[in-house]
Amino acid sequence: MAGADDSVPFTPSKLYPKSDEEIATFKEMKKERSGKCFFYVFAGIVIQCVFILVFALITLRSRIPDVKVRSITVKNLRYNNGTSSASISPSFNATLVAEVTIKNTNFGRFKFENTTMSVLYGGMNVVGDTKIGRGSVKARDTQKMINLTVEVRSNRVLTNSQNFSSEIQSGMLKLSSYAKFSGSVNLLNIVKREEIAQMNCTMILNFTSRKFQDLRCQ
Repeated sequence: MAGADDSVPFTPSKLYPKSDEEIATFKEMKKERSGKCFFYVFAGIVIQCVFILVFALITLRSRIPDVKVRSITVKNLRYNNGTSSASISPSFNATLVAEVTIKNTNFGRFKFENTTMSVLYGGMNVVGDTKIGRGSVKARDTQKMINLTVEVRSNRVLTNSQNFSSEIQSGMLKLSSYAKFSGSVNLLNIVKREEIAQMNCTMILNFTSRKFQDLRCQ
């Protein structure tokens, strides 16, 4: 039986120092890894800045709301084409009921002040108007203003005008409607911009059918 003295003594493993080539390779790998890390961080910052810039250009850019007359009906139409008697001038009067829409494509609420919607003949002669109270349109939304009533009368028109007389006699009277909505757009509660939305529409009143046709808005 072997004694305790016969046990093999523990010999520590030898530590081989790294060569200069291994150290250089390790440093090169560490440098390359640090360079890649810096590149990825820098690229991430650049992409984030570009995203923020594009987001700001899209959301913080104000656009003029689009105002249009979507429909208009005629009630209580009365007219005289002047053909029955030479002493009677051509004339008309009626009640118009309009539906107006305000389309707000901004990323913020559009608030507008009191305004007036006018119906004109010849682009200058106001034959009727109605008041529109102040209001607002939500972001990316369309608001309908229905049943806007306008009483139109031809007594403001030069009834002896050749064009007016001929249009009344033909039964087709060309009219236009105009309104200017002055207000502001609050973009994400960050930027507030003043905007003016204008409604400019043309239409033809057909006395025979008692309806409007060819309604067009710019």
